[in-house]
Amino acid sequence: MKTVLTASLTLVVLSGAISGCGGSSSTDPEVELTEPPVINQAKAFDGPLSSSTSLAAERYIKNGIYAAAFAARNEVTSNPSLISDAAAPTFTENFSTTNTAEQGVDEADRIEYDGDYLYLATTQQWLESGVTQPAIKVMQRNADFTLTELDQIQPDLDYLNINGLYLYQDRLAVIGNDFPVYPLADVAILPWYDAQARIGISIHDVSTPSDTSQVSSIEIDGNLLSSRRIENNLYIVSTYTPYIDSLDPTATTEDALLNNYKAILATPASAIMPKIHSGQSSVVMNDINDCFIPADATIRDGHAQLITVTRINLDAPEDRASTCLSTFAFMTYTSQDSLYIASNLDGSDTHFHKLSLSDLQYQASGKVTGQIGWRGRPNLRTDEQDGHLRVVSTDYSGEQSVHKLTILNQQGNQLQPVAELPNASQPEAIGKPNEDIYAVRFIEDKAYVVTFERVDPLYVIDLSDQQSPFIAGSLEIPGFSSYLHPLKNDLILGVGQAVEFAQIPSTGEQPIEIPVTSGLKVSLFDARDPENPIELTSMETPYAYSPVEFDYKAFTVLENAGAYRFAMPMEQWRTDSGPANTSLISAINSLLLLETDTNVETPELVLVDKLSVQNNEVNYIYSGEDRSVLHGDSVYYIHGNQIWLGQWMTNSDLLGPY
Repeated sequence: MKTVLTASLTLVVLSGAISGCGGSSSTDPEVELTEPPVINQAKAFDGPLSSSTSLAAERYIKNGIYAAAFAARNEVTSNPSLISDAAAPTFTENFSTTNTAEQGVDEADRIEYDGDYLYLATTQQWLESGVTQPAIKVMQRNADFTLTELDQIQPDLDYLNINGLYLYQDRLAVIGNDFPVYPLADVAILPWYDAQARIGISIHDVSTPSDTSQVSSIEIDGNLLSSRRIENNLYIVSTYTPYIDSLDPTATTEDALLNNYKAILATPASAIMPKIHSGQSSVVMNDINDCFIPADATIRDGHAQLITVTRINLDAPEDRASTCLSTFAFMTYTSQDSLYIASNLDGSDTHFHKLSLSDLQYQASGKVTGQIGWRGRPNLRTDEQDGHLRVVSTDYSGEQSVHKLTILNQQGNQLQPVAELPNASQPEAIGKPNEDIYAVRFIEDKAYVVTFERVDPLYVIDLSDQQSPFIAGSLEIPGFSSYLHPLKNDLILGVGQAVEFAQIPSTGEQPIEIPVTSGLKVSLFDARDPENPIELTSMETPYAYSPVEFDYKAFTVLENAGAYRFAMPMEQWRTDSGPANTSLISAINSLLLLETDTNVETPELVLVDKLSVQNNEVNYIYSGEDRSVLHGDSVYYIHGNQIWLGQWMTNSDLLGPY
């Protein structure tokens, strides 16, 4: 059920109270409690969710609070990590924008650029001169593409980290949280431990960039799981665990455990639910019994953690709505129409819950065998096309891991499998024994999967018939790709690592060869003949890596009629001789500029230049937050909190820093 707010926002809110000190309510089958209950630890349910079950959501959630804290007689299941989720290139603009997983679905990043103004979220740094606090630099592009700083926005948020920015027309949204990039489900998993984590969202009017103003500032109790923007609507997915300060965490006797359970039942719902804070006011949002819980849950089941999906209208921030689910989550995937919340509670199956973005209504639930995995970005292993959910997972339950492609379709309130690969008619495995999945990318009616143990097989899977997928072809080459980027004319760019084989001693007659990563590798793949994909060209840089391997937002692309320009940060390590026969290891940070034309018969990957910057000798600057912007022939390279200006040419000089 959707609740529309006109004044305040929150992650998830439960209201209503259990009457009486014994905690009995109209939905409780027990009139009087004489001993502590046996509550099942949170578990995965195969069926759908519901907000109108025989078990009230309030009791289910309060059971979960007790189970998380005091069900010592039951097997404890730990919370999985939450991984903020989703990337497709901009094809028609003369300047680049944030690389995202889905075209039309924007993702938060530390930079935003509209062609005239660049907004940079600075990171907190510990320098000899002191600690710098995060802010947003407002930079104006001059006619010669140099930059002039107009302002620094200081959001009305007291946080250590700015999680990301969203720019929509004349609105700039700033998302901050308590911890630097810390979206973990197991923060504050115990109901007596008050972590007091909050998400902050400030919205600024940047119609006059030299004189910006803050139009809205709110805080939401809980931790950030993910965020997305589709046109003027900002979507926040958050997780929250209730806090009760009156519980005795040391309780072990029957009486003490019973008193704790009664105290939980007697706690008003509004007191255990997250709130939204705006100015001096704090309000709860969703009614507790409007939250969706497993339809098959019994009086002995429970789960304390809450996931809330919240929509905020950037043009009118008071226009907000939210939906609450009591479930685990480690990842979200967002298409232009739907949002999927994924959980892998039991370690074997991955469960999905689907919501419609048009009204935030819960739609359906389903599962696939196996886990999404942790290499690369898990959200790229999930895709929606023509109403079908397509997922690549790995089943680790047997002696050998099995990689699977599953296609699901909504039927009523369930996501039902309509196809799976491999199957009886298509038995070919995805990957060889012991190979793990390193990258997945769905591109229209194809899926590209990279597996690796000793060599890199690239699989091309034909999805033109959603009910009959098949492996069209594969390619084996040294090394592996951790990120795949779609190009026109059935070409793909892969970013990963080159591999060489090192021999180590063995007790047998032959030494053992093991693969060892040896440096950054960028490959251009040709899948125009899906039965025979080939690697057209590749570039390797020893002792180096790119943040693109684990964060595709570090990748920048500009395209014009099938001709591409790419920019990606790179960090390379070198060893120099130091005093007294010592070795000094230092990092070289640079921005690789590459280009290709997909229209020619044999496209090539061309290295245009490598823009290098010097690190401060005292303060190492991590390259994981490096970004870039391409605008015509100009290149902006963001390293740390500094912006440099170069040109798309060989041996370009760098101007700056700005």
